[in-house]
Amino acid sequence: MTQITKRNHLIVNVNGENIHVSGEAAFQPLAQFLRNTLNKPGTKVVCAEGDCGACSVVTSTLRSDGWTPLRTINSCIAPVYLFDHSCIITVEGMKHAESLSEVQNKMREFHGGQCGFCTPGMVCSMAQLAEDCKADGAEITEKKARNYLTGNLCRCTGYEPILKAATNLDLNKWELLSKRYLTSEVTAKFQSHLSEPLEILSENKKLSIPTTLSEALQIKAANPAVRLVAGATDLGVLINKAKTSLHEILVLSKIPGVHAVSGSAAGMLIGAMASLTDVENFVKSAHPELKRLLHIFASPQIKNQGTLLGNILNGSPIGDSIPPLMALDAEIQFQSVRGTRSVKLKDYYKAYKVFDKADDEVATGLFVPALKSGFVHRYFKVSLRKDLDISAVTFAAVMKIENKTISEARVCMGGVGPTVVRMPQVEALMNGQSFSENTFATAGALASSLIKPLSDLRASSEYRHLVTENLFKKCFHELDAEVLSALEAVCP
Repeated sequence: MTQITKRNHLIVNVNGENIHVSGEAAFQPLAQFLRNTLNKPGTKVVCAEGDCGACSVVTSTLRSDGWTPLRTINSCIAPVYLFDHSCIITVEGMKHAESLSEVQNKMREFHGGQCGFCTPGMVCSMAQLAEDCKADGAEITEKKARNYLTGNLCRCTGYEPILKAATNLDLNKWELLSKRYLTSEVTAKFQSHLSEPLEILSENKKLSIPTTLSEALQIKAANPAVRLVAGATDLGVLINKAKTSLHEILVLSKIPGVHAVSGSAAGMLIGAMASLTDVENFVKSAHPELKRLLHIFASPQIKNQGTLLGNILNGSPIGDSIPPLMALDAEIQFQSVRGTRSVKLKDYYKAYKVFDKADDEVATGLFVPALKSGFVHRYFKVSLRKDLDISAVTFAAVMKIENKTISEARVCMGGVGPTVVRMPQVEALMNGQSFSENTFATAGALASSLIKPLSDLRASSEYRHLVTENLFKKCFHELDAEVLSALEAVCP
């Protein structure tokens, strides 16, 4: 049997310089590695939770099908080992030779920074804005600038001068970062190592990055305790706050197909490593209601790095993606050396952080059945802030309406118990009833009587009960016009 040679170091390009990273450095948060090892202090660490954007950097990764789009990520919670064959651009890399970039010049011209802690992250997010708009030939509007800067907290300057800087960017003066950094030389260097699996050791830590699913399953079977890491947007926070530590790590990022999102008449298949941004872009036209929810799911930096499957597998009772996907009858695809199986989301969550998953199984994807004709749906997220906030209550309803009668209802809620819940009693009450405000109000009252929410910093139990009833009424009023329009189309 041929012994596979495993590379014991990462190959990363930072601001145009190829760097080999091995040992303990591979396990550090990227921000700390940039600051302390590479002496690039422009990247700031403030919250260390991926919440403020001060640590934002721009990244792109070379895969077998080419470079991924340049996107900002929070480097404070992302471990270095996720960036093999990646190009990382920090605020220091924005300038060209000795001249500041157009983004930096406009921030200076419009007085967009004071203390300097938040400014480098702002510059990186605005750089992605400039990059995307120039590549697409699109105009920079204030709304677009706000969207790109959602994940960047301004502590002292105020957003007005920052938004003025963004909307006054001269894209003719912006030299594409992809042209500057994703060069043929870097591509050739990376391509010569793309097919190599990795194994990096450091004291009591071991990292495995296989290049085939078969090898990943064998690693998981041999050591069921090994921890799979995808985007690390949750794990990175827990590690930074000393809430957990990882000793054996398995990353699937180099396995073909794990980043893919594809669709067919039957439904949508989402790979284990598909980012939330990739999913949001994919469903833009096919499922605009899901796109709307994903738009306010988190900051661009989190969505660019975090994965949809990771949000599902994490099993938080307030995981934003779980209620709509559960209502859509989505199912997780698992594989192990013993074979494959699928588990519907409604059956996956057994209790708080207790799942229908064997220790040797690896989640390889999520299948979301296509919505059939006649179905309507609404997904709601209730939080203290519109953007970048943890939900207090989440709600999803998928219903088939025939002749103003509900023939099938699927209702799911989060933040009202130890897991996201499907509500069969409520569904049974609604099935066969008229599509009316009274039906939804009665269903909301029943749902409120069934849930057992806690009081915490985000909301009281009483608030969650009241919101539950109100979300059913909101659902009716939002769907009413849609259902009426559909009836008029059938019977003009």
